[in-house]
Amino acid sequence: MTDYSERLKHLDDKKLMDVVKNYRQYGYDISVRATAISILGERGFSEETLELTGNMDNKTYDYAETLYNSFKRNSKVAFILFCVLLITNISTSIFAISANYLTSVSVSINAIATILYFVFLIKSFLNQNKFYKVINDDYGTEGVLMYFLLGMPLYIVMYFYFGNQMKEKMKDIQ
Repeated sequence: MTDYSERLKHLDDKKLMDVVKNYRQYGYDISVRATAISILGERGFSEETLELTGNMDNKTYDYAETLYNSFKRNSKVAFILFCVLLITNISTSIFAISANYLTSVSVSINAIATILYFVFLIKSFLNQNKFYKVINDDYGTEGVLMYFLLGMPLYIVMYFYFGNQMKEKMKDIQ
């Protein structure tokens, strides 16, 4: 930590404020942020001043992180439901030969999973759409088409692609 303290003391006020505001994007620990706040305090910048000037927190990053976490959660549920749909579709075709009780159970599970899959797919799409609006990055209307035309049959690929893409975008938020 003393190494960081010495490095931070050599930074000008603007760079220190940037460290305070964007410490997560830089991969710094909260203690580095606290040290930067302390150094700024010694230079005459109170926490209240930092807050009033918008240099205490990165609200855009915080909101984008909330949306990203919601996207991950909703996408994960949609991914699990997609797997359930695959399993129930396969099992329905296997059980259809014997036409027994398991077929009706499998069809019922499939119907419920299908509805829930669409709900969570749409929720994840809305999270992703808000995320890109917050970071002022228009990923275009082809995102809608990709989500619903390719997203259903190729959800496994889309799940990882969009998750990684948004993770990378989180690093660029200012």
